Amino acid sequence: MKYIFSDEYGTPSYKGIDRDENKVFFLSAVIVDPDDYSEFILGLTDFKVRWFRHKAEFCLHFKEISRKERIYRFLNNEHDEVSFHKDLLELISSLKFSFLGALINKIEILHHYKQNIHPYLASIQLIAGKLLEFPEREFRWIFESRRSFEDRLYADSLENLTIMGVTTTHLDWLKDHRFGDLKFVTQFRRKEERIAGLEVADILAFAIGSSLRKEILEKPLWSFASRILEVIKKEKSLTGHLYVAI
Repeated sequence: MKYIFSDEYGTPSYKGIDRDENKVFFLSAVIVDPDDYSEFILGLTDFKVRWFRHKAEFCLHFKEISRKERIYRFLNNEHDEVSFHKDLLELISSLKFSFLGALINKIEILHHYKQNIHPYLASIQLIAGKLLEFPEREFRWIFESRRSFEDRLYADSLENLTIMGVTTTHLDWLKDHRFGDLKFVTQFRRKEERIAGLEVADILAFAIGSSLRKEILEKPLWSFASRILEVIKKEKSLTGHLYVAI
């Protein structure tokens, strides 16, 4: 059994696709051995206590960190910002996990396929496809709970995968009946539960997803995000590749 924690960068909707921030979708998969998870939680908790002390009972969100607002206002001080991100990078490096992401370029989907492909379902399909290359057969896949409809859609997609070999019939060309050998247990956890694995999945989804989007659109990278991307690529990649893509 392995734990998989996932969070997304971008929206799965095709609405507003003319805006730069909506052109890509990225799903992170932080894969943790259950025996390492207690230490994982402790490492993240220690980091939060170091920086936020008695205010540490909240979820880290990298989008809010990048904006330097609310509880992160102290990051407007350049020295504090550099120190904080150095410590965060060292934390990510020290935690025991493997990483794989899925990148969906929604512009390319519209150009090459007859129908819109749901980015979240495509991402689950791509990540699960890489899991077939490893001996582990059982996974507890943990997502942040959204609305009941979305939770049900994502849970059903994993059930479809093990029964039909595909998360959605829109991806029939990726069908693989070897998925029947895998067992997935899905969980949906609320943000206020402060699930350590989901906090790290959020940080990596935003840092890596935003960096890849800017590379595609040839925009300047934010150094604190791109450094995280490089550390994950070098130290945590599950397959030797940072992500799979459509």
